[in-house]
Amino acid sequence: MKNFSFKARMIYFSIITLFSIGFFALQWTSATEEGAGFGSMMLLMLWGIMTLFGIGGLVFSLWARKSNQ
Repeated sequence: MKNFSFKARMIYFSIITLFSIGFFALQWTSATEEGAGFGSMMLLMLWGIMTLFGIGGLVFSLWARKSNQ
């Protein structure tokens, strides 16, 4: 990651965040419409973690850029 430019990192983490939020929303609707089993809840948690990873990457990139300036 250190070889990526700031703009590339922002694009990378933004794409991860957008896809993760999309799949989290799909899994959420699936889990709430029918009797959700353990696997469905596990996928919901995993997509939530991926979303947090994307948001954390965006925040860290902004923080690192601010501290380098």
